[in-house]
Amino acid sequence: MKNNVVRLGVILCLISAMAGGVLAFSNNITKDKIELAEQIASSGPEVAQAVIPGSVSFELSEDTALVDKIKAENQKFVELRICKDTSGNELGYGIRTLSTVPGYGGDVEIFLGVTNDGEIAGMKVVAHAETVGLGAKITELKFQSQFIGKGTDSEIKVTKSNPKDDEIVALSGATFSTKSITSAVNNAMDIYNQFLKK
Repeated sequence: MKNNVVRLGVILCLISAMAGGVLAFSNNITKDKIELAEQIASSGPEVAQAVIPGSVSFELSEDTALVDKIKAENQKFVELRICKDTSGNELGYGIRTLSTVPGYGGDVEIFLGVTNDGEIAGMKVVAHAETVGLGAKITELKFQSQFIGKGTDSEIKVTKSNPKDDEIVALSGATFSTKSITSAVNNAMDIYNQFLKK
């Protein structure tokens, strides 16, 4: 009886070790492809267009001293990209940041497009865990269009109806999600005002 238990234990250990080895091997082979797919999904040409319409280039900022300074002073900052048109003219910035107020499912991560004149040109939600059909509507252009054209000079607030110039209307049944993405927008605006405004 004891021999059978030991034998089954050894067999189970061998099977587990082989399965772990196969998984590790598969992960090693696909790791680079997954990272590349994630990078394209979060910073490809369609993201550039969503962030600042008319931009075809979405390059990481080469000013490492500036990027390091922003990261040191703003823990929610992720990265800075420069948006350019077909002639290579700079149209503005793509500021990638996490929300400072958690949504229903945690932090929301966005790219906010800010023109050189300090106006919100567009945005792209890079990551979120909000409820489908409710908070996930933060990804819809109909909701996001409320931010477009607003200046970076004053904080954006959330209201339930009749918004003023510095307000947006909350998604019905998704106040946490609305406040979360608005905090990400405000954080990106703060970064622009503090570090990028000319």
